[in-house]
Amino acid sequence: MKILLFFIGNIAQFLPLVLFFVFFRKINKIVELRVVFLYVLVSLITNILLVVLNNYASLVISISAIIEYAFFSAFFYICIQNKKFKNLILSLSVLNICFEVFTLFLHKKNFDFWATLITAVLVLIYCIFFFYEEISKTETLLIYQSYTFWVATGCIIYLAGTLFLFLYTSDMEDKQKSSLWVIDIVFEIIKNIFFSVAFVVGKNSKKIAAPAYFDDDTNMFKKSF
Repeated sequence: MKILLFFIGNIAQFLPLVLFFVFFRKINKIVELRVVFLYVLVSLITNILLVVLNNYASLVISISAIIEYAFFSAFFYICIQNKKFKNLILSLSVLNICFEVFTLFLHKKNFDFWATLITAVLVLIYCIFFFYEEISKTETLLIYQSYTFWVATGCIIYLAGTLFLFLYTSDMEDKQKSSLWVIDIVFEIIKNIFFSVAFVVGKNSKKIAAPAYFDDDTNMFKKSF
């Protein structure tokens, strides 16, 4: 079963990359999807490094956690229209990355605990504001017809699904030898499938300008939820 999951996981890892090149002419100018493509590519390189640099697996995982947060933050920074919240994402991202780099250099054993917890909480907050904007838009376009919806949903499922796994294994020297690590593989597969759907949806999407409602810096913070 575990071997089958590894096989499916490898296929799922390559699928978004293949689809990006298949639909390259139609989606290469979509900045959000280019960010997703780079993230998936870096994730693939990370998995290769985990095999090649097995003795430094913990360091590779720690650095990849910082990079992962940077990509997710960049994606939502681009997607979200409200300027005040965009500035908030930028400020929080700078603070969080500086904190994670500082913690990493301190060689804290519980680095994964803080990196995973903070990343999950912040990105889930970004997701909430993203979906708030999406459902508040006046276009008749169904939300699942948007490539950003599939990416955001993939992020939510992946982060929520792997959060407790990383917290539970935070004190383990070699996480990948844990029998629980198959959970990470499952959610990696789901994430990459959702990202793949985003590329398929993106090839038929036309960039729609944000309604004037979102140009107002203050509307989201003045309106009650």
